[in-house]
Amino acid sequence: GVMSQSEQQLQNLWKLREYISETISHWTPYKNDISVTVSKVPAFLADIDAIVTSNYPDFEVLWYGHIGDGNLHLNILKPEALSKEEFFDKCAAVNKWVFETVEKYNGSISAEHGVGMTKRDYLAYSRSEPEIAYMKAIKAAFDPNGIMNPGKIFL
Repeated sequence: GVMSQSEQQLQNLWKLREYISETISHWTPYKNDISVTVSKVPAFLADIDAIVTSNYPDFEVLWYGHIGDGNLHLNILKPEALSKEEFFDKCAAVNKWVFETVEKYNGSISAEHGVGMTKRDYLAYSRSEPEIAYMKAIKAAFDPNGIMNPGKIFL
């Protein structure tokens, strides 16, 4: 971690943080927003890095986020030799392994950006059946006609 020593350094640090997505967009990142308890972060990072490295040695992994509170942004960068479609297909397999690891560490498949359509099929990796049933009941109570975000997480 770094603490700014001047107003200029503070502004420069924020620029680094704010421009991360734009900077890595050149490599077509495959993004995941996940979280684990802070004390588990080092072991979790090592496990995910080992999974990606052993299965896809040509994939580069870039971590950033709010590591101090366990919210992590996993970005797998597309190698030049792969098409975007081929890369995303390979990352679908990585997703399963990542979420299995999240489950192993009792983490969450979504740290701060929500579940959405991309992760709805993986919700069981970090939420139990009763928890999902409660979520569905709350959705039904507030949206009995199913008109708010139909099909996004719960029908």
